[in-house]
Amino acid sequence: MVRYSLSLLLGIPPVFAVLYKLPMERSHMTAVDHTVVTFTNYIGDASFALTGTLAAGTEGMDVIGCNIVGTVTALGGGTLRDIALGRLPVFWAKDFDELLLCGVVCTFTFFLWRRLSVGWGLSVDDEWVFWTDTVGLGVFAAMGAKTAGETSGVHHGSCVVAGLFTATFGGLTRDVLCRRPPRILYATQEIYALPALAGALVTTLIMRYGGPSWSMEAVLVGAWVTIEMRVIAVNMGLRTPSFPKELIFKTVQDLMPSSDNDPLPSYQLTAAQEILRDKLYQPLVWNEESVP
Repeated sequence: MVRYSLSLLLGIPPVFAVLYKLPMERSHMTAVDHTVVTFTNYIGDASFALTGTLAAGTEGMDVIGCNIVGTVTALGGGTLRDIALGRLPVFWAKDFDELLLCGVVCTFTFFLWRRLSVGWGLSVDDEWVFWTDTVGLGVFAAMGAKTAGETSGVHHGSCVVAGLFTATFGGLTRDVLCRRPPRILYATQEIYALPALAGALVTTLIMRYGGPSWSMEAVLVGAWVTIEMRVIAVNMGLRTPSFPKELIFKTVQDLMPSSDNDPLPSYQLTAAQEILRDKLYQPLVWNEESVP
């Protein structure tokens, strides 16, 4: 109930921004609009840099490793987006503010987390970490769609995909570097990509029908939609369908020679049977017990 209440409170600013947009502001972006969009992006950077640093720290990385993983988490998705859209050099190579912010957040998190966790009883599983990651997801989904929408020659479907890239591919890289199953690829944990897609779609539609002058409103509304959808998905335990690998492997295993009998030597197996045998008797790549 608390999550629902907080997510609804976060919906007040975008609703207010849409309803009370002055007529003279509907033809162009004001200085306030640019400021709100910039600081919203900074919130996303800081949120993902923090969660990325904590993820690296729990894996035992040093200060350099935590800075790299935290920065990649925050800026990796936007980097991939800019490369895909041909926006070169990428955003952090032209302006140093976001790169500097990530470095500061990662460093402070690395050196202060132990004191905060001991003194205040903080944990990486606390509710505020969930909200930090959720806000970052919403902000980057909207900002990615907005950035693609402002690029000439990009259709609306690509804007939605760019929002997904920006919001999730930094976290995907973080999980790979930390030797974790990438969260957006496995439904056993939670729905992560679909809320980002929904927020990016809403941002794209608002900019499509409202024009560039509605960029601030599009970012705020799109970010809130992502946040709200993730809260609903987590609270209700929603999952996307998973591939039934256990059922398929069990069916194939039943067709293989019984372990009670003498198994066929490898030279008597067909190529297909040998591949299936290797699949059955070798551990999966992301089985945590098999990862050193």
